[in-house]
Amino acid sequence: MSIKQAIVQQALPLIQPGMVVGFGGGSTVAELVKEAANHVNDIQVVTPSPTTRQLATVLGYTVIDPQYCDRVDIAFDGCDQMDTHGSALKSGGGIHANEKIIATLADSYWLLTVRSRLVQDQFDPKTPLVLEVLPKALALVMRAITEHGGQASIRTAANRDGMTLTDNGNFLIDCHFPSYNQLATLNTEFATLAGVVETSYFDHLVTNAILGDEATGIVTRLFEK
Repeated sequence: MSIKQAIVQQALPLIQPGMVVGFGGGSTVAELVKEAANHVNDIQVVTPSPTTRQLATVLGYTVIDPQYCDRVDIAFDGCDQMDTHGSALKSGGGIHANEKIIATLADSYWLLTVRSRLVQDQFDPKTPLVLEVLPKALALVMRAITEHGGQASIRTAANRDGMTLTDNGNFLIDCHFPSYNQLATLNTEFATLAGVVETSYFDHLVTNAILGDEATGIVTRLFEK
């Protein structure tokens, strides 16, 4: 059994019939979506990920749009890094604005990841803080990032010439800083800046996490409750 499968087996019992369940993106969550279909299909699914939405539809789930959903029983997602206080950086996928909506709607928000992504003190700046930005605010936001000591790059599309656009039609800006010793404060500065739709920092939104140790194969919870 792979470490992803071991994580999924720990997550499965949390899904009960009749629930509205949020599934994010990533390969571990995809494994959970597929495995859950064999155990409890009587759930409604909400997702920020077009890939997960397609998978859930093919598997026969009832998929509802987040704009018509005012409550989620439980949601599962991955992350790039997380800390021991329930905060996370979710920068790679570029769908953090829609992910954060579902995380906020959820009664409980669980991350499924490997233990090596857990940081003890502060986040590693190798993972950028990503901003989803309205196109008209691009110059304003780029200037603000520089003024805060960061280096900004506009994310470009891998399969075509040009910038990456989110599902909301906005730009993604990857922000690199020398350190994240004031990440919460920095995040607030950008989150309240005109034209910034959302940031990829999830400040104390995580209820719990299922962590797999790739070296030992042992799976544990971040908070044993």
